[in-house]
Amino acid sequence: MPSPSATPPASPVFQRLPAAKQRIILDAAAAEFARQGFTAAKVDDVAARAGISVGSLYQYFVTKERCFLAVLEDGIAELQGRLEEVLAGAAGPWERIEAIVRLIPGHSRRHAEILRLYHEIGGEGLSDLGRDFCERFEGLSARVYAALLAEARSAGAVRADLDERYAAFCLDSLFVALQFSFACDYHRLRKAVYLGPERDADDEALVARVLQFLRYGLAGK
Repeated sequence: MPSPSATPPASPVFQRLPAAKQRIILDAAAAEFARQGFTAAKVDDVAARAGISVGSLYQYFVTKERCFLAVLEDGIAELQGRLEEVLAGAAGPWERIEAIVRLIPGHSRRHAEILRLYHEIGGEGLSDLGRDFCERFEGLSARVYAALLAEARSAGAVRADLDERYAAFCLDSLFVALQFSFACDYHRLRKAVYLGPERDADDEALVARVLQFLRYGLAGK
């Protein structure tokens, strides 16, 4: 499969479609991939759900892999845009970290299908499909979080001995685990097992405890 970083997963034919039709197709594909998983999902079912012919779908995406990547990149682009809005509206490093944590519960529930696809692409069976995506998307997150933590260290908001690269990996790993706990069945169950019924239903308490945990880990207070 050609590298998606060099060639967009959607064809120029798809790019020329009205935005509303693009959305119908991408949403239909997301629902089908989330329902069946990448391997079991059938192009015929994606086309039927979108209300288009299989031939048209192949005009828009040369392979099922490209359709999957287009759906995933569309969803991740929405998340990145929302994160940029959140970060732009927060003044200091801790305000930005808190804004991200507070975004996670509601956003993850609303975009559970995309997060389940993101979870799937990290599986060993999709390593070839996901390698380029991982390097681009995770590389962007790594740079953003490392820069945020370096800024926090310079401002004296975190420990002076903090290594921003290790800390960025730990921070993002926590964010990803939180996202999955609101979107993926196993991880939702895992959260419920750890927290118990009453705590599991209290998003605000979870956000507060996560922020407390991060302050101890990153700032030592």
